Amino acid sequence: MNRFMQIYYNAVFGAIGGLIGWFIVGSFPTGEWNVFLAYTFVGAGVGTFIGLMTGAVSGLIVQRSLPRAIIGAILGSIAGFISGILGLLIGEGFFLVIGGGIIGRALGWTLLGLFLGMGDGLIHLKLKRAGYGLIGGTLAGLVGGLVYETMTQLFLSQSGTVQIIVGAMGLILIGACLGGIIPLSIELIAAVVGKATLSVLNGKRQGLTVSVIDMTTLGSSDACEVYLPMDAGIAKKHAVVYQGKDGFYARELEAGNGTLVNTTPVPKQSPGYKLKPGDQIRLGQTVVLFK
Repeated sequence: MNRFMQIYYNAVFGAIGGLIGWFIVGSFPTGEWNVFLAYTFVGAGVGTFIGLMTGAVSGLIVQRSLPRAIIGAILGSIAGFISGILGLLIGEGFFLVIGGGIIGRALGWTLLGLFLGMGDGLIHLKLKRAGYGLIGGTLAGLVGGLVYETMTQLFLSQSGTVQIIVGAMGLILIGACLGGIIPLSIELIAAVVGKATLSVLNGKRQGLTVSVIDMTTLGSSDACEVYLPMDAGIAKKHAVVYQGKDGFYARELEAGNGTLVNTTPVPKQSPGYKLKPGDQIRLGQTVVLFK
């Protein structure tokens, strides 16, 4: 599966998360609450469900591992919960200071996207990805928030049923933006700054493509970004491809039991083997193309 299909699924899952968040949060009479309590609850609820759904994508779609999907969903929901509270609370504070308006309300969603965008990178201790995600999340939250708040203002005079439908559509849109724009922005920024891709050429995971932005592990454990099951010659955490100061390197990990780049053995010692475009990394019976 290529990266753009993965981004598509992120957008779809994010939209579903927004819909679930609308359904759960909308079941409570938040309009009767204190404004800061209401926005804390709305932010936490919407952020949690969008984070949960987008966090599960990698495990379900890329790694095809239910345990990894559950772990991703838990971590994503935690990131979304925190992001939602911070984003909408801070945004509401700015809204009151600047005296309202669509921009003031949309700022809360922008901040939710900002925190959510960098949350995944921080959870996995990947600072470069967190920085790119921050940029992508800010853009996603701004786009989704502006459209959502504009729709809300346009239909304020309509019936309650219309406003309910508009609210559902708005949160679905915000979820889709956060789910799709964040990974798309990370890919585009990384392409400009410098990234590589790994494509599995054979075996059970043939066709899988994974971007290397900072460090990517390869192995038979579903904790690896390049998950290669059903190959007896591949250790759980077999090798790593990472970006150094002057290019990308492959290095075999301690658990690895043999890795070749073309026909050259890959060392366990740093920095490893410097890769060139078109190199083929061989682990067990599996071949991975570096581009």
